[in-house]
Amino acid sequence: MFKRKSATLAAEPGEALPQAQDQAPARPPKEKLGWFEKRDRRRRRRKVFEEVLGWILVPAIIYLIYLCIQAVGGIPKEIIDFANEIITMAMKGGKG
Repeated sequence: MFKRKSATLAAEPGEALPQAQDQAPARPPKEKLGWFEKRDRRRRRRKVFEEVLGWILVPAIIYLIYLCIQAVGGIPKEIIDFANEIITMAMKGGKG
């Protein structure tokens, strides 16, 4: 649609054209990675992502459980009794 003006037309009459020294130096060509290096970088990125997610989600879940318990008014006695029964069955070996 719209075409850019060339550098000579865009410059003011008293303004000098940009020199080559103002431009950034050219980058060296990017190295080609093999499948092993690509897989290693993907794994490293995934591990970092999982760690960050864990450090954020675990405290959030614990805090939400705490808020739910506070909203109910504490843990009901039936749930505590049921948990104690399960723990004692697990310690005995599950056979009554």
